[in-house]
Amino acid sequence: MCGIAGIAFIDAARPPDPAMLRRMTDILRHRGPDGEGFHVAPGIGLGFRRLAIIDLDTGDQPIANEDGSVVVVCNGEIYNHVELRAELEAKGHRFRTRSDVEAIVHLYEERGDAFVERLRGMFALALWDARRRRLVLARDRFGIKPLYYARLGDALVFASEQKALLASGRVAARPEPRALRELLTHGRVMSPDALVAGVSKVAAGHLAAYAQGSLTLSRYWDAAFPAAGDYEERPDQAWADGLRDELAESVRLHMRSDVAVGAWLSGGIDSSTVAALMSPLAESRVQTFTMRIDDPANDELHGRRALSDFPAFRLDGHSVPCGVRNFDQFPLGVWHNEGQLLGSVAVGQLRVAQASAEHVKVVLCGEGADELLGGYSWYRTLHLLAPLFALPAPLRRFIADIPAIRRRWPGAAGTLAGPKAMTFERYSLSITHLGSQRAAARLLSRDVVEALRGTEDVDVPTPAGFERWHPFARMQYFDLKHRMGDGIVLALDAASMAYSVEARVPFLDHVVAAYCARIPPWVKMRRLREKAVLRRAMRGTLPDEIVRRPKWAMRVPVDDWLRGPLPDFVREELSQDRLVETGYFDAAGVAQALALHCARREHLGSAIAAVLSVQLWDRMFRRTRLDGGADALPLA
Repeated sequence: MCGIAGIAFIDAARPPDPAMLRRMTDILRHRGPDGEGFHVAPGIGLGFRRLAIIDLDTGDQPIANEDGSVVVVCNGEIYNHVELRAELEAKGHRFRTRSDVEAIVHLYEERGDAFVERLRGMFALALWDARRRRLVLARDRFGIKPLYYARLGDALVFASEQKALLASGRVAARPEPRALRELLTHGRVMSPDALVAGVSKVAAGHLAAYAQGSLTLSRYWDAAFPAAGDYEERPDQAWADGLRDELAESVRLHMRSDVAVGAWLSGGIDSSTVAALMSPLAESRVQTFTMRIDDPANDELHGRRALSDFPAFRLDGHSVPCGVRNFDQFPLGVWHNEGQLLGSVAVGQLRVAQASAEHVKVVLCGEGADELLGGYSWYRTLHLLAPLFALPAPLRRFIADIPAIRRRWPGAAGTLAGPKAMTFERYSLSITHLGSQRAAARLLSRDVVEALRGTEDVDVPTPAGFERWHPFARMQYFDLKHRMGDGIVLALDAASMAYSVEARVPFLDHVVAAYCARIPPWVKMRRLREKAVLRRAMRGTLPDEIVRRPKWAMRVPVDDWLRGPLPDFVREELSQDRLVETGYFDAAGVAQALALHCARREHLGSAIAAVLSVQLWDRMFRRTRLDGGADALPLA
């Protein structure tokens, strides 16, 4: 796990500025406090910060092939590196290290750009082919590791985080109006956009090649599901047994490490499954870390037991308290997620990462199970509302507008009012949190509304044959590509790397994902029971009370915290002077929203938190020069 940065010039003879590369890597020190490395040659500069996990002695990067003509820097882990190494050595390639990353350069020699198809892991990498004067950027299939780039007039600059691009001094921190619209409408900036104008994400499952000033983007992987009538007929137990086998193998590979591996553990089945499968493979007791909210009404485990409370699983459980005193970590969350997403979960994840860093460098997590197996509430809504979609659209909209229905079931109302086909528009209307986020968009200033007027509505491209998929599978595709790829894994990476902890996600293994895609929707959800196939798979391994426990969304009660007393940073960023200075939001509208929320006349906490996030982003990234060295950083 690391941070990477670099620049490739059109002019093959132009030397990169070592001081610029150092600024870019210094600002990524939290991603890799254990060392640094550089490759500087005419036309190319690569920088690297290392978090030592595998091959502690000789695994420094950049790593080159035998003659130095191919050089790579990589953030992430290649879990099948042992098997790849054996294949490549049999073909005559010579390895100088035990690093998982060294397999990449030799695999590129063998397969060219198709090398990414053989990588099983999470990664964001930059590979320099000196013979062809060509830079290759690639990101893993699910976007677990971030990668940003900006095209300049004379070069392409890239990095693990946008702040490193700003630290180069060659990218200005101007907000991108379309990205701001996406952020306030959907709660996240969608690939390939970034909040900084002129910056783009390498989308998940994509490869970018830059040579002689030309940039070519290509997709090497995408999620795929069978047509609705093509699912294989097998007993539920057979599907469950296969799922358990695939997960067990993924967990085994994800535990490859030269340092101790722990786990983030909630009370739910996803992380409990991962921890349970880890236990028999671990040489010693597995350290687990569980967030506990001070308010019992928001604490998932209030009156319940976590897997670490069961001695047979050999888990050393660490309880991580989180309360209003931790509200001060909200700005830290914005600094590390770079304003790319909204939501209060960052505070809780930062607390768990901070506690984890005192004991381990690597943790396994349960993210991805809900997307692969249909674990969210909107999948039940999809099933329950299916008969109503036989009604004419005007009648559906009338039912959806009934105040009691819209107030009690906002996600169902939004779904019912939307299009009949499972498009991205219908998917977006199905997600219950969008209403509160759109409230933030209504607080925008007149100038910003005018700037946004010319921006297009966002869409998610879909693959060929998409319309033949089951609606359940189409909804899963949007969850995987949008909510998870641009939100959940970004939040996980930002929070864990803030404290130099590597977070691994065994569910988000492309082999596991391919198996899950084959499981019929009616096996994934039986009698409205979410993730029924996973519960069946873990029956007899996990305690019954965890197998039966319903899903609990991880949440931190920022809504309540915003009802006061407010920390200094909140009062400052939401003050009239500050709101007028930045110009994003209408100061009177924000003051009214805060008053309504504090009086409990409306629940506008998400909208106010969204305003706060944008205001903090402006202070940290737009109003602060990040090319002045580490001492000038707002959170240094």
